[in-house]
Amino acid sequence: MWNSEFFGLDSVPLQAPDGATAIVTCYGAQVVSWIPKGDDERLFLSPKTALDKRSPIRGGVPVVFPQFATYGSLPNHGLARTLSWRVVGMDIGERDARATFRVEHSSDTRKLWPHTFACELNVAVSGVRLALQLRIENPGPPPFDFCAALHTYLRVTDIHAVRLEGLYGARYRDRTNNDREVVDTADALTISGEVDRIYVDAPNRLVVRERGRSLSVHASCFPDVVVWNPWKDKCALLDDMPNDAYQHMLCVEAAAVGTRVTLGSGGSWTSGQMLIASN
Repeated sequence: MWNSEFFGLDSVPLQAPDGATAIVTCYGAQVVSWIPKGDDERLFLSPKTALDKRSPIRGGVPVVFPQFATYGSLPNHGLARTLSWRVVGMDIGERDARATFRVEHSSDTRKLWPHTFACELNVAVSGVRLALQLRIENPGPPPFDFCAALHTYLRVTDIHAVRLEGLYGARYRDRTNNDREVVDTADALTISGEVDRIYVDAPNRLVVRERGRSLSVHASCFPDVVVWNPWKDKCALLDDMPNDAYQHMLCVEAAAVGTRVTLGSGGSWTSGQMLIASN
């Protein structure tokens, strides 16, 4: 049986035949835990997050749709992460365990955003891999445009020792400096202060390196990458984060936010992200 609870939230625990595991809450279809085969937890989840089905979950992999951050009139990062999704498929195969979640427009969502829509998220775990596929559908007659992201919180041992590789030469909007456009000229991004960047038309493979381990982030049909760490001062202002949490997390998010996606009547848009852990 898939039915389980994660601190009071309905959830789906996934365990691949090789022992790799993931947990996905139905609230937000949010991956809140991922432990690769023979490894430790690789996702950051704030111990202070409110798991009350009213507030966004701080950590894991929130689904951002149809708005990114505060670029619009909707709640921060849109609607999807605070909706109840239903499980529409689950399978334990020879190599992986997977589940599919779906959510559609309702009278409540139309009060905030007037469009008809559907979102599906497929989560698959096996070995050292976590694969996510997001599908957005427009069943209504009028077109709509949107932003989307898989807001991945990676758990790191020490942010001071982290190197994010693969962004050399990429352009980014610096959200800490009024969206000023900058070209990244560093061989690797190291974190020594607040970082909030939207890399536009970014490479689709990045590597997060730490002492003794690394993690690859592969994006498919997500043109952009968001990198975020609030650092000390901003972290202290977040009620749902411990003051020192910035030392143990880094968001590396596959995203479509630089240019909004337009979806015509009956259309669909599919994108994905794969995380691959190594020691």
